[in-house]
Amino acid sequence: MKYQGVYWDLFAPMIRKSIAKRYGKELADRSIRRGKAEYRGLLARADELGPGNPMASNAYFAYAFAAAWLGGGKRLTPEEMGEVMTDVLNGPLLRFVFGMTDLNRTPKKWYKDMKKYEAWYRKNGGDYPVNWVVNFDESLHREGSYYYFTRCPICEFCEREGIGELMPALCATDEVMFRLQHGRLHREHTIAGGDNVCDYWVTGDKA
Repeated sequence: MKYQGVYWDLFAPMIRKSIAKRYGKELADRSIRRGKAEYRGLLARADELGPGNPMASNAYFAYAFAAAWLGGGKRLTPEEMGEVMTDVLNGPLLRFVFGMTDLNRTPKKWYKDMKKYEAWYRKNGGDYPVNWVVNFDESLHREGSYYYFTRCPICEFCEREGIGELMPALCATDEVMFRLQHGRLHREHTIAGGDNVCDYWVTGDKA
């Protein structure tokens, strides 16, 4: 993947703050100091997802946390690193950004966003085949947004890198993200959990 330092620069201070508060300043400093090189390395080895890919930010997000985890020598368990991810998402900046969306008012937002990605993939997937494969079933869950993936490049890459145990924590951030948008994620399956699909049924929290 093309190196994008803005994601590391954005998340690293928040990751450091959370690790320092929960597990000590020494580990926090080590995680960030060594994590920057880990981040560059992960991106250099990751499959290119394609220019203008609406989903690419998900990979940059995931690899920033994976890099900090590796930078700390995996001294945190995946579950503990998941707590750090939740701290970052619940921080003032991302609470504000995600809070600008109210899924009670725009319940089809994510359906529309995934349709935009589907259109991008139809046009570019031949050149960038290692990507998310999104599917829709219009007969299910008329309320809210419903879609599912049958391929996840983040999961594939983490497994290839030998850090697949971090995937459940990364997947769990979806629930936090939707909650910040006044929504709920109803999920039964994840590829990281050994299933064939990652399903997303997203509704407003007042639904």
